Amino acid sequence: WEMHRSSKRYSRLLVGVLFGSTTRRVFPTVVFLVAFSALVNLYNYAATPLSTFPPSLDMADAGFVLPQLQLPIIPFELTAPILGLLLVFRTDAAYERFNSGSELSWEITASLRNVMRRLVSWTGRDIVSVTEREAGHDLIDACCILHGWIMSEYLRGGASEKNSFSLPQKNTQSSLVALLHAALDANAGDAAEIDLMSAQMQMTPSLAMTAITLGAARRLPSLTDQEHIAIDDGFSETTKALAKCEKLLRTPIPLGYTRYTVRLLFIWLVLLPFALVRPFCEFTGQPLLVLAMFFISSIFLSIEDIAVQIEEPFVTLPLEKHQKWLLWDAEQIQKLMRWSSTRGRGQGIS
Repeated sequence: WEMHRSSKRYSRLLVGVLFGSTTRRVFPTVVFLVAFSALVNLYNYAATPLSTFPPSLDMADAGFVLPQLQLPIIPFELTAPILGLLLVFRTDAAYERFNSGSELSWEITASLRNVMRRLVSWTGRDIVSVTEREAGHDLIDACCILHGWIMSEYLRGGASEKNSFSLPQKNTQSSLVALLHAALDANAGDAAEIDLMSAQMQMTPSLAMTAITLGAARRLPSLTDQEHIAIDDGFSETTKALAKCEKLLRTPIPLGYTRYTVRLLFIWLVLLPFALVRPFCEFTGQPLLVLAMFFISSIFLSIEDIAVQIEEPFVTLPLEKHQKWLLWDAEQIQKLMRWSSTRGRGQGIS
């Protein structure tokens, strides 16, 4: 926030006009429109207006005459507000998706953090054995693995419908193996069976959360039924948030609306130089038409491109920071768990 509200933000952000990600994305289209406007300007400069010929001069006597290509400015003045409204509605709809994605990512992080906090408080009691406390450490590690996979490969790698249920990537498979080992406490005899079982499975949020709840039921016998239900409630909140995330991933803004906006914008910008030739004709010796088209096309195309970028919130949001902060929390609470267990053993509590 300090950088965001700094008085130097003007000079710092102005550099992004030339080197920002949005500028790089729209640059090829802007170059095309600028080059096309330059050709239109050059053609109309070379063409001889028919009104310059005397009425008594026959067109046949004048030889070959290039007709000027011009359009009236009034249609563009009438359609500019419509185009602006389309871009505003498109950007507003994309921002709603971005805001929903941000809220849901925080809900997922908060729900998993609550599960970890409950595991710490319930396995840190004096009546809990050392084995169950170590199981609490493993289950917290499993929650961190689940959160990292959701924030990286699931929300970002599963953005397309084609790959949403087929993630045979090496990282995904290793995450599944690590999560099953941490949740189910695989000993030397069970490790090979878990590796074989994980090779036949595909990582899904439901599978991961089921493995953690199964591990809690098997490895934490001192927990009451209400405590197990509370852990399951935390995963239920995660499941609800993931369902809303999947809606964002698989339900884009209606394609007809997006395509119509892009087509209208491109046609409007392509025809605009023909309408601006006459207003800029008095500045024949200066490339003002080209500069005007560069300015106008950059603004309109950048607004449309920003809407396209934020329409996919999980590609834009810094989800890796969620994982970084959760790992930091897990490290701190595990240190607290070890300190509490050491202090309990020092007082003769097993």
